[in-house]
Amino acid sequence: MGEAYIEMFTSPGCANCPAVKKMLKELSNELEGGITVEEVDITADPTRASQYGIMSVPAVVINGILKFVGVPSREDLKKAIVKELEA
Repeated sequence: MGEAYIEMFTSPGCANCPAVKKMLKELSNELEGGITVEEVDITADPTRASQYGIMSVPAVVINGILKFVGVPSREDLKKAIVKELEA
């Protein structure tokens, strides 16, 4: 089974970031194992965000690939994570 290293890009005052953070936490618990989630504040680390071309948050990067900008559906987020775990 593979691994999913997830970078969730946020910023202070982001209205939609808590919803994505909650989904990632729930999916991490549900899928059990192989998932690492790191929250990245783009105001504290703008260079990292620019490496992926991220201009708005929330944004989700899985294993180094920008997968979502904005709030993804729970189903789409789960599919993307499972795909990485099965790789």
